[in-house]
Amino acid sequence: MGSERDMKIQRPTGRKLLPLVPIALCYACFVVLGDWQGSVDYSNAQNLGRLVLWAAGSFAVMLAAGFLLENTAALSGRLPSGVLEFYHRLFPPRKGRKGHWWIWLLFSLLCLICYLPYYLMYYPTWFNNDAVWQMEQALGMAAKSNHHPYFHTLIIKVFLTVGCGLFGDYTAAVALYTFCQMALTAAVFGFYLYLLYRRGTRLLWLALAVFFYALLPVNGMFSICMGKDAWFTAAFLLFLWVVNHCVKEAEVSSGADGQEKMAGVSGSRRWLWFFLTGVSVCLLRSNGIFVFLGTSVVLIVPQLFHGRGRDGARGQSGRRMKRQSLQKEKDGARTEKEGGGRQFCGQERRFMYASVSAVLICYLLWQGPVLHALQVEPPDTIESLTMPVQHLLCAYVRGGNLEPEEVAMLEAVVPLEEIDDYYNPYLFDMTKNYIRQYGDQRVIAENKWAYARLWLKVGLRNPMLYVEAHIRQTAGYYALHIPHDQILYSEYFMVDNPFGIENERKVFSYDVSLSMGEFLQWFQTFYNKVWSLGMNTWLLLFALACTFYRRRRAISFAPCVMLLGSLLLATPVYNEFRYAYGVFVALPFLFSVAFGRGCER
Repeated sequence: MGSERDMKIQRPTGRKLLPLVPIALCYACFVVLGDWQGSVDYSNAQNLGRLVLWAAGSFAVMLAAGFLLENTAALSGRLPSGVLEFYHRLFPPRKGRKGHWWIWLLFSLLCLICYLPYYLMYYPTWFNNDAVWQMEQALGMAAKSNHHPYFHTLIIKVFLTVGCGLFGDYTAAVALYTFCQMALTAAVFGFYLYLLYRRGTRLLWLALAVFFYALLPVNGMFSICMGKDAWFTAAFLLFLWVVNHCVKEAEVSSGADGQEKMAGVSGSRRWLWFFLTGVSVCLLRSNGIFVFLGTSVVLIVPQLFHGRGRDGARGQSGRRMKRQSLQKEKDGARTEKEGGGRQFCGQERRFMYASVSAVLICYLLWQGPVLHALQVEPPDTIESLTMPVQHLLCAYVRGGNLEPEEVAMLEAVVPLEEIDDYYNPYLFDMTKNYIRQYGDQRVIAENKWAYARLWLKVGLRNPMLYVEAHIRQTAGYYALHIPHDQILYSEYFMVDNPFGIENERKVFSYDVSLSMGEFLQWFQTFYNKVWSLGMNTWLLLFALACTFYRRRRAISFAPCVMLLGSLLLATPVYNEFRYAYGVFVALPFLFSVAFGRGCER
């Protein structure tokens, strides 16, 4: 049976409804902007009406979902006795389970066993062009570059050194790397299944989560791809959990009576994990620093305001403080359900500030003195200018209003005679490589402020063309339907390489075009029919809205939102699955936070 409060209908309040407004507006913009070409056929008034209707409809759906989730116990209690008994049998009260290390191990082994067929089929790895370049750097066959994070290149180098020392063969060394990466992926996914198990997730939903992590082909393929995506995703998921765990435990350590309790050794250990996972996120992908910074801001800002509020309240009378303490104890169950207080004790705040500062210091040292000492070249100028270049080229190609001297500045960087053949509004790689081969990106590096002013002036005269360019470059991450199929694991499995490494099948030794190859292509086609990256974002925001409405701890969503935000600002491909892979694999845990009932372990 639920508590007395749980059995009462909880009506919507302003604090519950207000967070739904920006999310409803996001949905409205997703629909209108995601269908940019279709929206052009409507008048401005019609598009405004579409925005209003979609925002209102989205708000109503989120309100209904939040209301039903929050009042499940109260509404079910009003059912007839026979129906109520059947309901309780179908949905028994959720209870947390004891966690044992061997349960985590079992989940991890299950994932690993499910990934083994892919490993044996494509032994020693799935080799793409990025991995070939990184391996060349690791072996001293190419100049060192931080274009792909050099930290990951060093990881490859370690495994190649150990593997070649043990086996004396590149193929075996790469196989060692791939197996360890697969084991890491399985361990992290197994850990998330273990978390769901401990939270009391019902067996049906737990079975679906096992299917999601262990049996989806995309997870198996990414676990054997020799690239940074599996390592970054593992670090990202661990960082997401550590952030949630640190906040939950720090809130508990502040005490129900508002008095500070010493965080002690456990607090320092938690924030040490925050430091380790935060550094990993920053070093394993170029946009990882934005994920970390955004999440850190979400952590720190509430503490600044709470600190001020507490300092202002120190003059309260003892009787009032005691009355508040008794009220908090009375509402203890409610506080736990709503995610606890946001206030950290002083020592927890110091741990948090120290951890955030340590991550930033390590990142700056790595990006500066360390890479310089290792003689690692930074990425070229054009690599980080996706959006500004796409904006300017869209304005030029689409016949926007540009002055002759502005066109000349563009011409100094990229030859414009054949730009129609190389400009792609969805894929910046073609334009980027065209500039590298035929243009002169050094002009931008030597005249940064001049080209920044160029971008601003052209944008002020051609704002809608800039909007069009930005939408086409990012729509895949929020539109439910896109004009091109997204490629989950690319169209190749082993590229030509200078190391003489080829696939050596350990199972299914018959024709390459058969068996697993056909199955993977079928799944990729099926995925594009039923899912999309936009669907990831829609479900993420829906879960976030329900979390806000139920006043649960929403900090788990921060890394995912920051990852998506970084893609909307600087993605080179408008629908690249691997860039948002971390959001995809985080959904089961986020759903448990948003939609789960009962235990909040």
